[in-house]
Amino acid sequence: TLLASCSWKRHLSKKDYQWMPYKGNEVLVYVSNLGNRDTISLLKKDTIWSYPEAQAIVDFEGELVRVFCKHSDTVILEKSVRYLENDFCSVQTTKSGHSILEVNLYTKDATFYRLKPIKLDSLDKVKPVILKTKYAQYNDVYIINGVDYLGSFRKRYDFVTKIYWSKTKGLVRFDKQNNIYWELME
Repeated sequence: TLLASCSWKRHLSKKDYQWMPYKGNEVLVYVSNLGNRDTISLLKKDTIWSYPEAQAIVDFEGELVRVFCKHSDTVILEKSVRYLENDFCSVQTTKSGHSILEVNLYTKDATFYRLKPIKLDSLDKVKPVILKTKYAQYNDVYIINGVDYLGSFRKRYDFVTKIYWSKTKGLVRFDKQNNIYWELME
């Protein structure tokens, strides 16, 4: 028996790239409404080809733009903050034809839980809102809710209820429970 495999690539469109505002070398400083500060340092931006189904007979390669960061850890050991390197956000094509946005927000007291990525064509159907913060006004903001299907994440102190994503500036605000929020200062 001879098995032949087909291979095909899907590139990100110009419209998809508009959802990735970062160059990969920015330092994002967030300030909470309680006066606390936290920093996320972007380390690099990389474009690669991903193979989400490596075992499939029909190979698919999807273009993936990912930004990596250094962030504070939610685990504090002996009163010192530990820093971790991780991916911060990505835009990727999928085999189904939907391009997706993933935001992986981790800070010293905030984690954005979302088990499924955000389909960009779904966001394109929503009208962006204007968000005025203490530091800036953004005219292209999309509000994305955190997800807790089983109800166990919402009980955690670090649960982020929603993020505010600007197409031109990226993550500009995130909200937690008990009316606590963090805004991008610079």
